[in-house]
Amino acid sequence: MQVLLHAHLRKPDRMSNQEFFGAWKQESAAVAAGVAAGVIQKVWKVPGRYEVIAIVEVESVEQIDALTHSLPLFKLGYDFMCDFQWTLLGSYEEWSQRLEVLAGG
Repeated sequence: MQVLLHAHLRKPDRMSNQEFFGAWKQESAAVAAGVAAGVIQKVWKVPGRYEVIAIVEVESVEQIDALTHSLPLFKLGYDFMCDFQWTLLGSYEEWSQRLEVLAGG
């Protein structure tokens, strides 16, 4: 199943740019590995913001926690900087067919 990940990162006031971007660099390597493995199907950085959006393939919703906690930002103890929003994605084609029934057609 496909899931939309919308990740908002916050740089703490007392954290140096070197520390913040160094941690993000480690996260970037993990994302690249996820893309190579086919788990991350598409990923974007939102220009002008500390935000990343990705389409992730999971076998079940239970896999989301494992993926989240395996990321470098969590392993490094920087989870307080992260706000991850996971949204399940359903097939629009299937919804369109369901609309026929819902609309009484």
